[in-house]
Amino acid sequence: MHSPWFFLAACGLSLSAPLALAASYTQETTTIDLGGGAAASAKYSLRSSLSAGGAAASSNYRARSGFIGQLSEPQSLLLAAPAGLSLPEGGTRQLSASLVLDDGTRQTLLPEAVQWQESSPYLTSVSAAGLVSAGIVYQNTPASVQGDYLGLGFSYTLGLTVANVAQDDFAPYVGDGLPDYWQVAYFGSDNASAANAGLSGDGDGDSLTNLQEYAFGMNPLVNSSATVDWLGSSLLARGTPRVFMSTAPGSFTYRAVFARRIDFAAARLKYTVEFSANLSFWQASTATPAVLANDGEIQVVSVPYPFAVGNRKATYFRVRVEQLP
Repeated sequence: MHSPWFFLAACGLSLSAPLALAASYTQETTTIDLGGGAAASAKYSLRSSLSAGGAAASSNYRARSGFIGQLSEPQSLLLAAPAGLSLPEGGTRQLSASLVLDDGTRQTLLPEAVQWQESSPYLTSVSAAGLVSAGIVYQNTPASVQGDYLGLGFSYTLGLTVANVAQDDFAPYVGDGLPDYWQVAYFGSDNASAANAGLSGDGDGDSLTNLQEYAFGMNPLVNSSATVDWLGSSLLARGTPRVFMSTAPGSFTYRAVFARRIDFAAARLKYTVEFSANLSFWQASTATPAVLANDGEIQVVSVPYPFAVGNRKATYFRVRVEQLP
């Protein structure tokens, strides 16, 4: 004996669904049909998959009214980095891809369906599975990845940022004690000037090492004997340390004045002011430097001369700069 059939029509399509003959059960449709509404008997209950004349959705589908069939037209390709658009230097980031459809929804693509290509020298590779790898940078650096969905000719460029994590790991200046961004700014990003760019280098021949030039905020490529200068709270000129005579009412003192990086603690720089009466014996000052002026990167600070050094009048001073481990 053949089982009976229940015939129905959906938006101009003839559909059929067999009724089951068994013990009591509940059937939830997974195909789209009008279904005539929900139905029930002693043996079953039927939950329709689509209400008549309207749009509906479930975990299995999304239906749009006004269409003979549920057709979607891809409009564009979209790339994304679910874990964030910034990846650390030397690190990786997983990319994803999807098609944007004409109803605003998205269809996820397998990464292998996209042809990936990095378009920045600071991205070392993008695998077929959409895993992008970053190189080493000297500062936060913009980068981008392009994806092509060749089946439909769609393309998308995703902007990323390679984040600078360490300050002294960029070739050719790796581990030389000076921050990479400063060396690249003055000596370039290749090996041409690396020999003169280290801590003890003196490319401009002014007897100041690169460490001192960096610490005092000076240009390591310009031979300059100018001293630091300021007016009020404004730094007028960066330069070497100088003596300043304070003539404030009721007092007359000498002060040792020098330029210091505002971020000296983060840069692991130590400035020690030393005084002498004879240029042979030096005594380190224990006074806290007073800030006189700054330009946002370099500040002018001063330390008072001590009354005496070794029972003699303090006459000379010097500033010793060290880089802490």
